[in-house]
Amino acid sequence: MTAADPAPLVPPQLPPRPLTLDDVAALAAIDDVHRYELDEGTLVVMAPPDKGHTVIVNRIQRWLASHGYTDDEVLPASGVKIRERTSGRCPDLIVADRTVPDEEIWIDPAAVRLAVEVVSRGSEKVDRDVKPREYASAGIRQYWRVERGVKPTVHMYRLGLDEHGDRAYVSHEAVLLDELLDGEPPKL
Repeated sequence: MTAADPAPLVPPQLPPRPLTLDDVAALAAIDDVHRYELDEGTLVVMAPPDKGHTVIVNRIQRWLASHGYTDDEVLPASGVKIRERTSGRCPDLIVADRTVPDEEIWIDPAAVRLAVEVVSRGSEKVDRDVKPREYASAGIRQYWRVERGVKPTVHMYRLGLDEHGDRAYVSHEAVLLDELLDGEPPKL
């Protein structure tokens, strides 16, 4: 092995059972390179976001902060509990109630007013299909999906009930990211 060769991958020691949110929190505490989510006890490992993705998240975070949202409310890459013990996601950005304790790792979805996902290569299906269903089912009030490109577009969804009486995102509005950030935030 030369200095230019990457270090060999060493799998983490995982228990021989479906993982819990506590297991994932312990794993994340010893690995600050990857981002982890849990889907029905199955570990999902994500690479760090690329620069373009991070720039969009930072722009939205600064915009919210410039309109009165505090550091206690606007949280990048925080864990959100989707199902007790077995499922949790880490949206790119959330706006949460101020009542969330500082020590909370997996935030209760009832405290999340907005979850934002920036679609990147490899996350398209999950960000467009899977996460909206999970977030709606968990009761997250609003979901924004940012589609990247020459003119990034924000798709904004509000929670309601579908024709079967199930939680779903029932209203949709699309706006260019630059236009959104030129105005006032919608009510969250």
